[in-house]
Amino acid sequence: MATPENTARTWAQFLNPDERALDRLRRAGRDATSLVAVGSSWDTVRGGWEALAIAPLERGLAALDELGLDLDGEHPVIADYGRSELLVLVPEGTAARAVDGGPQGVRALTAGSWLVVPNGPTGVYVAAWLSRPNRFHGRYVDSARLCGAVLSAEARRGEHARAH
Repeated sequence: MATPENTARTWAQFLNPDERALDRLRRAGRDATSLVAVGSSWDTVRGGWEALAIAPLERGLAALDELGLDLDGEHPVIADYGRSELLVLVPEGTAARAVDGGPQGVRALTAGSWLVVPNGPTGVYVAAWLSRPNRFHGRYVDSARLCGAVLSAEARRGEHARAH
């Protein structure tokens, strides 16, 4: 039987936060978010970034699991539980190329776009940190690999559905 001690943590665990976490996100004050221009610095994120928005949230989390991305707090990953979207920060200049001809339901947020982002350690219901970089180290996710992982996770899900 799986127990917390012998069950590996995965990104999928963030799909359904417990009631306490949801309550904390819903009650966060207005200062828990900011509206920022894509690429600018805020909170613990340095400038020079773009983002991929993956819908639905479950699909994006499956892609992060497919990549084997550590839950180490160094990759900037944000959940929008209101829209059921995952926002993953990627290196500047790579988002549009990655989604061109890539998976449906993945949008590139590039220069000229604005994004509601979390401030502080948690954020709010529509902009919650799943992985928050520290001030000294943060790693953007490779956008092409992330789009490939979305496709791979979908194929795996399709195989699983056909088998059952």
